[in-house]
Amino acid sequence: MTKYLMDWYRKKKYFEIITERVKDLKEPWLIAELLPVSYTIEDEIYQELLRKVGSSAIEEIHKIEDEQKEYEDYIEQWIHEVKTPITSIHLMLENRISENPGLKRDLNVELSRLENDVELALYYARSEQIYRDYLIQKLNVRKVLLKVVNKNRTVIMNSSVAIDLDCDEALYAYGDEKWLVFMLTQVLLNAIKYKAEADAKVVMRAKRDNKRIVLNIIDNGKGIKKEELPRIFDKGFTGSNGRDNEKSTGMGLYLVHKLCEKLEIDIEADSVYGEFTEISFSLKNVG
Repeated sequence: MTKYLMDWYRKKKYFEIITERVKDLKEPWLIAELLPVSYTIEDEIYQELLRKVGSSAIEEIHKIEDEQKEYEDYIEQWIHEVKTPITSIHLMLENRISENPGLKRDLNVELSRLENDVELALYYARSEQIYRDYLIQKLNVRKVLLKVVNKNRTVIMNSSVAIDLDCDEALYAYGDEKWLVFMLTQVLLNAIKYKAEADAKVVMRAKRDNKRIVLNIIDNGKGIKKEELPRIFDKGFTGSNGRDNEKSTGMGLYLVHKLCEKLEIDIEADSVYGEFTEISFSLKNVG
């Protein structure tokens, strides 16, 4: 009888201590770190389980916090970047359109930049819950590439970059056209931004490779230094070329890579500084 009373008293004191320690705890998932030392093996097992659960909860919370902070940083950066084309448009209007025949073309280019900046923010905001806005379809690859070219024709024409489209009309792949067009657009605009000074060219090619369809965007522009190539998909990384271009944010390729991971599209990059850059997408072949 005495043994049972002693056990009851010890457990009572044990839970009183726990209750006292956690009653004002703002982070309940930390409870395992505040538990007193127990005199039973059973309680020690429970404590270890709680620690594992708490550790998983903390990791998930940190992940959510990091994603939220990343999103907030990007929105702040985007708001800053979007002011540049808006300011340019205002200045052009102040100089009066009628006095400059090429002003319409210049305005269209700036508006295209503005549109792409808006799309970057929009797609970034949707990237964490991409399943809500993703429709897998059988896509004609050539039509997708043509849509990318037509979408960016103003910028292409103004930049004097030649586009070489190399794709079989009977080539099909599975994917979401809207997301794919967005990703290919970011790579194309990057190629144009860092184009060659003379005879600038971008090849947009698609071919069948076993059970995959590989899309390549290859330019003959500035290229990427060997030591910088592994970092081009990192958030905010602009590299040597980006530091020479005040309009570069390092967000385009980062978002493209992030979306590829979520959409199960393989993406690779190859480049030789001063010669070329090639970005490759690998999609599931319709067969």
